[in-house]
Amino acid sequence: MKKEYVFSWAENTEGKMVHVDSVSRGLRCECTCPNCHEKLLARHGDEREHGFAHHSDTRGARLEICYMVILYKLAEQIIQTKKRIHAPSYYGIYKEEDIEFVDVKIDSRFEREDKQPDVIATTHDNKQYLIEFVFNYKVQHKQDIDYHNLTCLEVDLSNQTLETLEQFLLSSNTDRRWINNEFYFNEIEFIYRSRGKSVKVVSKTDCRQCNLRYSCCAVKKTQKSSTPILIENNGQKYRLCKTELREQKEHCQSNQTKQIEIEDNTLKKSCFDCEYNLSWANKNELANCGLQRPNIPKRPTPDYAISCPMFKRKR
Repeated sequence: MKKEYVFSWAENTEGKMVHVDSVSRGLRCECTCPNCHEKLLARHGDEREHGFAHHSDTRGARLEICYMVILYKLAEQIIQTKKRIHAPSYYGIYKEEDIEFVDVKIDSRFEREDKQPDVIATTHDNKQYLIEFVFNYKVQHKQDIDYHNLTCLEVDLSNQTLETLEQFLLSSNTDRRWINNEFYFNEIEFIYRSRGKSVKVVSKTDCRQCNLRYSCCAVKKTQKSSTPILIENNGQKYRLCKTELREQKEHCQSNQTKQIEIEDNTLKKSCFDCEYNLSWANKNELANCGLQRPNIPKRPTPDYAISCPMFKRKR
């Protein structure tokens, strides 16, 4: 058996995961593999590897699959027994924290056909959390979780062993992400207001239609970053628009537009006069926009500037 597949835990006759040190030696341990359901031997001592071993070499399941299933079931049991998990930060808006539960249902005990998460946990204020464990690939063949309008935390166990698992679940903030968090998402604008800031949660679809999309007012990941925070919720992506900054930019843009309109009454628009520096092609008297904006044809005609939405006269 490979060293990375030391089975220090197994399933007893009551369906509980037990450590090898807590059971009798050999087949008297009365433990089985929760994946292939084969009897396991409990080995104590230095002569052989300390841990459980499959009783037969003719089993159909591979050891790595058996190990992953044991890892899953132990993770479920840890959450059910300890009644807590360490949750990661929510896009930097909410800090990482321990979430404590008063009730934890694991695996098939959660009786709903439309969603079958590994863990359903309820807090003292009656909030429900779905916890889904993943590995390199799915071990348990379940339906996909319908997490819309629910709160679901995904935890990746790929880098864990049976020995590191408990500390990882209860103390670490790595290898986990919020698939959905209705509690946090619905309070984002309130949280910013309580900090003296004004933001509006705007879908990425609406952002594409914004006339300030090339001068975005969204909250950035960090002060030095140019990348906006992108929040995923219910299958959609959102940005946090700084409403005051947007109003200022819209006011400034409106004044510039009015000034240009005044100038356009006496001056004809020309690509030569555009601040975006259109350069003339040598054939067919067509212009070529170096910026290649999505709403400008790649080769506009010379008089296109008259109606071009991006036209801005050089000062």
